[in-house]
Amino acid sequence: MVITNTKELQKFNSSKRIWQGIPGIEVTPKGRIFSTFYSGGIKEGMGNFVVLLKSDNGVDFGEPIAAVYLDGHRCYDPCLWIDPLKRLWLIWSCAPDFAVYAVICDNPDADELKWGEEIKIGKDVMMNKPTVISTGEWFFPVAVWNYDITAGGFSSEKEDNDRRAFVYKSVDKGKKFVKLGGTDVKQRTYDEHMLLELKDGRIAMYVRTVYGIGVSYSYDRGKTWTEGEDSGLGGPNSRFFIKRLNSGRILLINHDTSTERSLLTAYLSEDEGKTWKYKLLLDERKNVSYPDAAIGEDGYIYITYDRERGGFLKTIKDAYSSAREILYAKITEEDIINGKIIDSKSKLKCIISKLGKYDNEDDNPYNEIQKFSDKDLASFLMENFADKIIEKIFDYYPINCECMHKIETERLDRLVKSLEKEGCDRIKIIVKMISLVRSVSEKSGRPIPIVDSVKNIILKNLNDEMSVVDIAEKANISIYYMLHIFKKTTGITILEYKREARLTKAKEMLLNSDKTISAIAQECGFGSSAYFSKIFAQSEGISPSEYRKLLKTREI
Repeated sequence: MVITNTKELQKFNSSKRIWQGIPGIEVTPKGRIFSTFYSGGIKEGMGNFVVLLKSDNGVDFGEPIAAVYLDGHRCYDPCLWIDPLKRLWLIWSCAPDFAVYAVICDNPDADELKWGEEIKIGKDVMMNKPTVISTGEWFFPVAVWNYDITAGGFSSEKEDNDRRAFVYKSVDKGKKFVKLGGTDVKQRTYDEHMLLELKDGRIAMYVRTVYGIGVSYSYDRGKTWTEGEDSGLGGPNSRFFIKRLNSGRILLINHDTSTERSLLTAYLSEDEGKTWKYKLLLDERKNVSYPDAAIGEDGYIYITYDRERGGFLKTIKDAYSSAREILYAKITEEDIINGKIIDSKSKLKCIISKLGKYDNEDDNPYNEIQKFSDKDLASFLMENFADKIIEKIFDYYPINCECMHKIETERLDRLVKSLEKEGCDRIKIIVKMISLVRSVSEKSGRPIPIVDSVKNIILKNLNDEMSVVDIAEKANISIYYMLHIFKKTTGITILEYKREARLTKAKEMLLNSDKTISAIAQECGFGSSAYFSKIFAQSEGISPSEYRKLLKTREI
């Protein structure tokens, strides 16, 4: 899943990403900043991938130095963590595996980063940093989401009825993980929980809820948890960050509002979270969310978040109206206490990554067509190519359409025709159409050169009144696919080609025979001489008789 090859990484560059969000951040002992977030696919769902960026100066982060991607899967919700051994962990969730994985870099300050083997931590989702408890255990916050929550189209394992915000413990430096207890806080959504050890020995678990942040406590170091309750910390149903600093104070990053994702603020508490006396506004703008933070050995607090990630828009071009930024702030505790930036090296709203124009905005991003389910592909087409759905299906599956048997082509044409009916269930019909076309993919046999076949049929039957239905039947191809591929290949319609072919044959007969205009009209399929003369004059600007006289005179 982890990709580090420079050439392969190019497909995950900023010009290949339409949207991006849910970031994580870490800072090494030497001050190197790592940033991770996920992107990919048309939205948050199938085809998502994780990227990892780094900066040695806090300004230039460049393109990804690593990515996490797996065909037919969703890699998402990454986080970064530097453990007590100073190793860098890159952690992500993967569906439909419903598992949390990680890789470790032993020396994140090295010129060449080397990653270990992939580790499976637990199931289902984890998107916040682990917490080291005073007794030495490493606690990892892993959740199995509720039944009404899906991982971008994937539901958590159906057979798993134990759905809570859990703790996984490691006592051997991350070699093995043991699942402890968990809590089911009322009205929790996506969990996104974080752990905090309080001075009285309790472990507090803070959980995202519809009303802000809920909390549950463990008195036996994570084995059992109290019934969840409202923490009183507020917020607009979004991710937050909470951590004890070296000073003993507790840092909270949350929105200073309960109605929207704006006013992202850093708070400090000196009384174990009872009150939050100090605060610093980090970003007042709307649609700023999903904070994560890291504490540098120099004492600075590095806070990352996304702004207008653009992951739930209807079309690729719609994304251009969103900022699609990953940002960070660098502040001190004194900045928060004073409610403003007072340190000369502190800064706000620093850009880690900002997206521009997508490289191929008219194509499906990341060539994920084959990895979409029939229903997901239908939804993608409805959202992005509402007026070109049939054409797109034909473009994605030309070989399939050409290899269909007669009964399949007839069914495909009936489905296309049914889309014209008022009040029809478009999504259902499109799903059936995609399923039908895809079902041909395993058939062997060389595809028929459709355009050449259609041209030959027309040329052999110029004097017959063959309809496009008749031509499609002779070619053993879908009417609609035939019309599409012929126009795409030749630049003209089948009717336009037929007319030109008839005119070409008529011109040859005018020059090379003495047949009457009426006879030529009949042999070339125009019917009456009057209609032939009308079409000929429209095309050439002169009548058939004048054409014959003019061209024969020139030849002499």
